[in-house]
Amino acid sequence: MRFAITMLSVVAIASIIGTVVKQSEPYNNYLVQFGQFWFPIFEVFDVYNIYQAFWFLIILLFLVVSTSLCVSRNSPKIIKDISRFQGSLSHSSFKKFKNYYEFSSDKSLNALTEILNKAGFRIKASKDKDILVAKKGDLQKLGYIFTHLAIIVISIGGILDGNLYFKLQESFGFKKIESRNLKFSEVPAESQLDIDNFSYRATLLLNEQEKNNKALLRIKDGYLVQHLPFEIKLDKFHIEHYSTGQPKAFLSDIKIRKDGQEFTETISVNKPFTMDGITIYQSDFQDGGSRLDLTLMDLFNRYQPINLSSEVYKQNSFNTDQQEYVFEFDDFREFNIFQIEKDGKLKTQNIGPSVVYKFRNASGQAVEYQTYQNPVPENEKFFFMSGVREDLQSELKFLRIPADSDLSLQGYQTFLKNIRSEELLLKNINILADQASSLNSVEAKENFKKNTQDIFNVYLNSGYSGLAAMIEDTVALENQESVADSYIKIIYFLAESMNQQLIINNTVENDFFQDALNAYSDSFFYGDSPFLILNEYEKIYASGMQLTKDPGKIWVYIGSLFLVIGIFCMIYVQEVRLWLIRKSPRSYAVAMASNREHIDFDNYCKNLTEKFKAKE
Repeated sequence: MRFAITMLSVVAIASIIGTVVKQSEPYNNYLVQFGQFWFPIFEVFDVYNIYQAFWFLIILLFLVVSTSLCVSRNSPKIIKDISRFQGSLSHSSFKKFKNYYEFSSDKSLNALTEILNKAGFRIKASKDKDILVAKKGDLQKLGYIFTHLAIIVISIGGILDGNLYFKLQESFGFKKIESRNLKFSEVPAESQLDIDNFSYRATLLLNEQEKNNKALLRIKDGYLVQHLPFEIKLDKFHIEHYSTGQPKAFLSDIKIRKDGQEFTETISVNKPFTMDGITIYQSDFQDGGSRLDLTLMDLFNRYQPINLSSEVYKQNSFNTDQQEYVFEFDDFREFNIFQIEKDGKLKTQNIGPSVVYKFRNASGQAVEYQTYQNPVPENEKFFFMSGVREDLQSELKFLRIPADSDLSLQGYQTFLKNIRSEELLLKNINILADQASSLNSVEAKENFKKNTQDIFNVYLNSGYSGLAAMIEDTVALENQESVADSYIKIIYFLAESMNQQLIINNTVENDFFQDALNAYSDSFFYGDSPFLILNEYEKIYASGMQLTKDPGKIWVYIGSLFLVIGIFCMIYVQEVRLWLIRKSPRSYAVAMASNREHIDFDNYCKNLTEKFKAKE
């Protein structure tokens, strides 16, 4: 019995682990999560697929056998004890009971019997006519049977869903887990399971208008192909939203075809569909290869904007300055929910689509980007935003390009073109020199022009960080702050002067230029990738479905019901046995016992005795 309790404790702990650790994930996910040290240790104990681990199923089988023997041995005794009244005790033995009371009453034995009936007692007359035997709460003893039956039934359900049949096939070499990245049609027969497989939990990813009659069953570090008794086609995947832009529901319109008949169903996260014992759940979704129409804008205006048509999961080569790069489009997100400050309050808002991609150079090094299509409101301004990071563990660093009055990038593109125009630069430097009244000689003006051009070129070539480095190298420490302030004012004046036409045409506001200068300076940390402008797109979804065949589920439900009944009987039902002795026509004694004697039971006994003594 102690060993069985220990095994039950092991099952309970394993179930907690199986709840905390997400099961049947790709092994790379666990390697990232637990690291090189713990990953192989957890793998030995099948922590990643604990409910189908061989040791777990063996423990369940032991619990079924052990508990069944226990129930079969003790249940007849319990049932017999329920029907048995203990009326063979002697008068002297009653006095040893903790709750023994003697009292006088004018009531007859029949009247006292009526009180016991109303209190829920079953009564049986003893061979001794002066002794009345009664009891109630017999269901308390059934708690033992129901709780043990619950262990048996739940364990059977776990064994049925544990895919023990496949375990045996794998042990004898009839089935083999496939680890290569193959198409379903290329997977060998030894790594495929037929439609009669007893239990499984497989996944199926379908693009819109795609169909399949096979699903993927992840096992350890590989997979198996599970054949389905029907074909599933994804007609349409759609998302319903709240007014705030937050997702409300994820739905897949599917068609199921079997034996020439076709059924149309809609499944969602909490509304699966069951057919032939297989339940189809909406588990997740992702991009299914959305089509993208893009424009590539160089952040330093070294080449004209380039049009690019691509698809998610597609690679596009890109060549510039004798350098070869590759765009790898990883994801397209049609909805992005941000917390936007408006009127002093944070509000949830959908800011529109974004593209996630990697920009890889010829040596194989890649930088990840996430670029948003629409300008994002920030401090009552609008910015086109693109995040960049060199590895997945890092946070995205955002480049913020100010939008013009039409909420487009046209103003910034013109700004870029103008500040990199040497002709415009020299023209406005001359204007600045002429306005400087302190420059009295030609030589002073020429030196000023040269120094101003050098300052602006440092900014053009390395941004504000380049200016800071130049000031640290050439200016005394006590003067660095004032010199930096002067340089920034010069750069701002020149940039504004070179772009006066933008102000005249109402293309931008006056505060646009400082944001534009900041954006240009930040472009140096952005990397080699051009800025992507998403013009148009055709969203194509892929719906992730989980197909579950779990014949043990009904057994687990039944076992859980038994467990609830058993616990209720053991905790909330109290067994009470009572002996009423008539010592003389008006003198009685009562003895009471319970399986749980506590202060509440003592009070119950006293109250019942008072009812016996009460006058009619």
